[in-house]
Amino acid sequence: MKLSILSLLLVLLCAAGLPAADKKAELMGEMKAMLNAMEEIQSGGLYSCGDCMKGGVKKLQDALKSLESEDVKEILPKGQEYAYKFAQKRAQMLKLYSDDLVNAVNENRMDDALQDYTQLLRECTSCHIRIRNW
Repeated sequence: MKLSILSLLLVLLCAAGLPAADKKAELMGEMKAMLNAMEEIQSGGLYSCGDCMKGGVKKLQDALKSLESEDVKEILPKGQEYAYKFAQKRAQMLKLYSDDLVNAVNENRMDDALQDYTQLLRECTSCHIRIRNW
């Protein structure tokens, strides 16, 4: 009887951890989507394909929504209280620079669009260096 109860408790404890693991996997997938979006923006800039750059921005902004949710706390380091607000600020800046990039492309200012891409990359790097200790 005790073995049955212990087994049941073990199964319940393992099952309770699954939603958190699913959230973490989903958020890591969003990070990969952001990387792919950045690659698309860069490729579009190098080949002077404004539509490609705007497509990458759309993908990036769609993935940014995950950084604005409370779920992002699942992948941030524990014990670093600033991490959540820092990640949200990076998300705001990514939105700002990506909007500016689209405006530059629409006005056929590719040099400015590529500078905005550089700013996007700096925001990504800033977050990864400070929060992920890379």
